[in-house]
Amino acid sequence: MAAGKRKLAGAGLATHSTKHSRKDQTRVEADDSSNESMMSSEDSGAESDSSMHDADELKLAGENHESGVGGSTERSKARGATNAEIMALNEASLLFKSNLFKLQIDELLSETLVTAGSKVTRDLDAALKQIRDVLVAMDSTKEMTVDAATNLVRKLGKQATGHAVAIPFPDPAPAAGLALKLAFEAPDVVNVVGSYPLGMAVRTQRSFNVDVLAQMPAQMFQERDYMNYRYFYKRAFFVAMIRVQLHASALNELFDIEFELLRSDTRLPVVVLRPKSDTRLSKLGCVVRIQPSIAPDTLPLRRLMPDRNHVRAAYVAGTTDADLVAEQATPQYNAAVVSDALQLTHMKYLFETNEQCTEFGRAAALLRVWLGQRTVQHIGQQQLMAPRISGFALTMVLAWLVRSANSGGVTGARLSSSMDAHQLFKGAIEFLAAHDFNHGALQFGTDADMTVFGAQSGAVLVDPSASVNVLAGVQPWELDALRLHAQQTALDLNHHSANHFSRVFLSAALTDVTAKYDHV
Repeated sequence: MAAGKRKLAGAGLATHSTKHSRKDQTRVEADDSSNESMMSSEDSGAESDSSMHDADELKLAGENHESGVGGSTERSKARGATNAEIMALNEASLLFKSNLFKLQIDELLSETLVTAGSKVTRDLDAALKQIRDVLVAMDSTKEMTVDAATNLVRKLGKQATGHAVAIPFPDPAPAAGLALKLAFEAPDVVNVVGSYPLGMAVRTQRSFNVDVLAQMPAQMFQERDYMNYRYFYKRAFFVAMIRVQLHASALNELFDIEFELLRSDTRLPVVVLRPKSDTRLSKLGCVVRIQPSIAPDTLPLRRLMPDRNHVRAAYVAGTTDADLVAEQATPQYNAAVVSDALQLTHMKYLFETNEQCTEFGRAAALLRVWLGQRTVQHIGQQQLMAPRISGFALTMVLAWLVRSANSGGVTGARLSSSMDAHQLFKGAIEFLAAHDFNHGALQFGTDADMTVFGAQSGAVLVDPSASVNVLAGVQPWELDALRLHAQQTALDLNHHSANHFSRVFLSAALTDVTAKYDHV
């Protein structure tokens, strides 16, 4: 039994030892398994962290894509500017160029615009006062025949200048033995008119004009002097007497005095005073023109409508044959008489327009500069025939645009009186580019009988008094050339190129006759 117990005890010990061994092995295996589990867990955690990081990046990219903000630098560069950004850049560029153009215009006007009463024109203003004093103090003559008047002017001219002066009669000159009495009286009204007192005078390539109106007294005329050149014969004698008496005055030391034809019209001679080269006035570059005029009630203007005839063919032919009496109207002849009578009326109208539109004068000055750059008046030192389209005509067109806008006219473009000079100039150019004067008659207001004015050929712009066509005598080719120039200028103004200012106002090639025409 004792041996059995020892055997059982040994077996128990063995069993206990085996159990411990198995437990240790199990614990080691468990530890190894635990370590493997921990390592596996760490690997799983690392993979999980990586997955979460990738998910966050995808989520952030998605949010950025949805909001349209951010993104990589490479994507931003590849995308380029949006339409809104391009439009903003274009607007900024156009605004800069527009502001630069306005600054260039201001500089141009400061250099070319001549203002009455300024320090620069002090000598000119003093000379104009002296001219007025001489004109109103001139000696009168009694009535005389045409031959006696011709001899008197020749004699006085020779005494004052050393050579004979001829009366600038129009063609046809007075017939021999014409029953016409000529007389001279000092002008009863002397005024400075035109662009200079209105603040629109500009220095051109050669000079600028200052117009002095000398109104002929009504007692020098008879009611029917508008017939057969009688008015123009008396006007020519008046101009000749002014010239010879100016030669005899102190003004002969300051000016070279001569005749010149207004708008190249032989019916409209004027006295021109050019400062002598050794005077201070010559540096200003001005030319004074003395223009005869009459009061509106001196002759019956209602009889001088463009559909009337006042030059009889029998008189032109030098015969009394009644069969030669012409029925054809004389619109240009009639307009020449009426224009003399309405100089002060037009001056007053432009002055009122200048008061209503503060930038009107500056815009008119720009139009004059623009026209001067496109007008060929000289080939070398030889003067060509003056164009019929003048600065006055364009100023009246601008006035029509501004006043029509205020009065509710029915045709043509409209310009507001609140516009600045640049806008008024551009609006006028666009109107000249679009409107065909040869086929579209215009009028100030609604008082004119357009059936009378429209019956004549050529361009029609009836003045505010409904009495005369401002564009009378302008040739169709002149209007076509003006329209062509305006169309090109309108393109330049809207193109906003770097040199469009010089193309509009400074291009000297436009006045080069050899560059402008194929055959001279």
